[in-house]
Amino acid sequence: MAVLTGWAVDDTGCRTPDKGTGFCVRISECKTMMKFLKCKKMFSEKEKEALRSYRCGFYQDEPKVCCNDEPITLGWIVDSDRCRTPDGTDSVCVPLEDCKVMYNFIRENAVNDLIRETLSKYRCDNTGSIKVCCPNKLPTVLTESRISDHTQHPNAKLLSEFCGNSATDDKIVNGNVTNLFEFPWAVVLKYDKKVNPWSCGASLISERYVLTAAHCIRSKSKLTTVRLGEHDFDKNPDCQEAQKKICADPPQDFEISTEDAIVHPNYNPETYQNDIALIRLPRPANTTTFSVSPVCLPLTEAEKSFVYKDYTVIGWGATETGFSSKILLKVSVPKVDNTICAPKYEARLKLTDNQMCAGGKNEQDSCAGDSGGPLTNDYVLNGSFKTIQYGIVSLGPVICGREEFPAIYTRVDKYVGWILDNMKP
Repeated sequence: MAVLTGWAVDDTGCRTPDKGTGFCVRISECKTMMKFLKCKKMFSEKEKEALRSYRCGFYQDEPKVCCNDEPITLGWIVDSDRCRTPDGTDSVCVPLEDCKVMYNFIRENAVNDLIRETLSKYRCDNTGSIKVCCPNKLPTVLTESRISDHTQHPNAKLLSEFCGNSATDDKIVNGNVTNLFEFPWAVVLKYDKKVNPWSCGASLISERYVLTAAHCIRSKSKLTTVRLGEHDFDKNPDCQEAQKKICADPPQDFEISTEDAIVHPNYNPETYQNDIALIRLPRPANTTTFSVSPVCLPLTEAEKSFVYKDYTVIGWGATETGFSSKILLKVSVPKVDNTICAPKYEARLKLTDNQMCAGGKNEQDSCAGDSGGPLTNDYVLNGSFKTIQYGIVSLGPVICGREEFPAIYTRVDKYVGWILDNMKP
């Protein structure tokens, strides 16, 4: 007779921790154990220890357990980690980070008084560390009142209160060529390749962070440089004649390494899901110049839910001639409902609520070279306006500006929490 994990076993039978008898079989063949593990989602440390007591050996790498027909209850153990949620459901007292249903909600939403009050009701340990009586599903009070105002996020202070303002009111209304200083948040990315090295766009969202598409980071070519304050690649400095000649400061270049980029962990290059990334600049950008200033993010519910008919896309991308432009261009693109847009891409991918569509007007669209660039609009409040970024150029038709074939954009409002979570001073 051998002794394993403290319980007697022989060739024909074994004894369970609760003094019952059974047979030592592979865990996958023990119906009572598999049913118990499937039905119960959370285990305290003492319960985990008790379950290990059923083990009576191994078959290759699979554990064997002492199994019988009696339902497993673990009622024989005394467990101080057991608790009851405010709605009367039996559960387990665990560290907050181990209670995924609540921990993920807190990470994705701005912490406010409602979350703090709800969290206090679920606390089950007063020893200093935050432990909660973990519910199987999110409390109704949080489900019905999801917080979408990110102005109270701890990292919201890293964003400029003067975002979304340009130094010129002389905007070109009907043209595609932009004015000097019209889009000071425009960013262009350079890669280690000989042909068309400047081949992705981006946007400045703070002194230290640039927002772009994940596929611009996971490119076949190595990203080497982030440039701010560029307008016309053929001019240095960039100057413009108005009532008098006005010139911009030289562009600001930042050498970038792989460690400076943060790609969304769930980015899928096949479906373009979560096509979003951050680049942390190695030093703060100089935003005291007219040619460099951050764009705003949609932080409040009002900013996120405002409905526009058209948006603005900017970039140095492919034009109707097939070449990249030397000067920053803009184009107005109409919003297209996802129900209309989705069927046009269904052979390649499934559109989700984290994406939006715009464009589809003949020869007026975002193009391949504009990947990662911003989709914006002016948000007006109390007579003043600021420019907010609502999308990131993600994917478009093979033929740029194809009639009735809109481009796909990553919705920025769906990722504000992720953006703020990954920023640091």
